Amino acid sequence: MEVTQVSEREPPSPKGIPAARAQAFRLLLQLHTPLILPLVVPRLDTLLQEAACRRALDWSCYHTLPLLFDKARGGYRASQLIFGVTPHAGLEAQPQAKIGHIQRLPLLQARNVRAALRIDGGDWAPKMTHHQALLSPYVLFYAEGDPDACINLLQELPQIGIGHNHGQGMISVASVSPSTEQRWRQRPWRQAEEHTGMAYSPLTDTLRMAPWGTDEPVFRPPRILREILA
Repeated sequence: MEVTQVSEREPPSPKGIPAARAQAFRLLLQLHTPLILPLVVPRLDTLLQEAACRRALDWSCYHTLPLLFDKARGGYRASQLIFGVTPHAGLEAQPQAKIGHIQRLPLLQARNVRAALRIDGGDWAPKMTHHQALLSPYVLFYAEGDPDACINLLQELPQIGIGHNHGQGMISVASVSPSTEQRWRQRPWRQAEEHTGMAYSPLTDTLRMAPWGTDEPVFRPPRILREILA
């Protein structure tokens, strides 16, 4: 008897909203607490995918997002996270330490709740991990899609980044405004030419082009992008 293997999660069809409904916009979010960036910088499409899963209480599929999917480029027209600074408030970096555990013992074996705190951790011992937390007045995204639907979905993500379940990276929507400069291109692409005209030099990396799929060679912006807001 043959067993048909089914992939873990199939990409949605269609992958985004119709082009006729898409608007180019800038989404400005107020950043209330320091943000710790994960290894891969969040993009608007990856955040919305997590938000859609939370709303549906279903992480078994890829949800159709309120963004325009660019079939030619192989990804959503949605930028990575950009820090928004003002003439009076810039981007600050501060070290923060988080406590975690390294689980090396069988799950049925009780851990020592009185174990001393160790920098290097140990068998069920608390471990101090140091992170760089970043704080600016705002963070922002550029995208093409349905801005109202994006804002509605983002209500499921009051915090983002590492430590979001401990109050890190708390955000709230500040404003949405039209944008016609194609700044949604500030994200990983397969071709370096996609970054032409941007105020940075693209870097090579291996990342996913969409919330689904596998890692592939891409050209991406630097991890930390800043934009001066008037």
